[in-house]
Amino acid sequence: MAEPALALIAWSIVTNIALLSAGLNASHTFWFNILVYAGSAQLAVIPLIVGDYPLWTIWLTALIVNSRFIIFSVALQPYFKKYSFVQRLGIGYINGDIVFVKFLEKFPITKHGNKAEIQLFYFLGLALGNWLAWQFGVLLAIAFETQIPGSWGLGFAGTLALVALVIPTIKNKTALVSALMATLTCVLTINLPYRLTIVCSVIAGVLAAAWMDRAISKGAR
Repeated sequence: MAEPALALIAWSIVTNIALLSAGLNASHTFWFNILVYAGSAQLAVIPLIVGDYPLWTIWLTALIVNSRFIIFSVALQPYFKKYSFVQRLGIGYINGDIVFVKFLEKFPITKHGNKAEIQLFYFLGLALGNWLAWQFGVLLAIAFETQIPGSWGLGFAGTLALVALVIPTIKNKTALVSALMATLTCVLTINLPYRLTIVCSVIAGVLAAAWMDRAISKGAR
């Protein structure tokens, strides 16, 4: 996780400066990241918290933004289905976008085989590294909030670094079609409220990948 660590820390700093600027104190910001641990959802609900919206709207917004993890969980299910419900809850809590991408890059879905213990340790190494990088960014944001100028562009730098990590994973036609469809959908839906563009892009990418896989299978016959 050394490669994406700087991007994750930058993303965490930007997210948590936004939380602090919205009126959360240091203690609330710290525990918010322990209990929620979901950067996109945190950014999405900040305006609702500040605007004193009803709790159900805040919960629903967070649920919509994080619905992509349903798809992630379906993909990871063959690897971790042998573990108890509580253990799978723990695995789900520490999962993340980059963790998911890097894990499947190492253990493709079609080749998960019988290396359950190795896969679990590899996943935990990724996920705990990701979690620690995020929480380190939280502490930096709390400690140096007023000393980090917006002109540094940490948010944009973090986004660029994450894009640089995703591009090398596009290694076949299916991945390429999925990425292009997700990108196009993101552009077309960027102005949707509650960050629905994330959900739409994930669904579009998954459907495009499924369609491409089916087309390749038919062509092979």
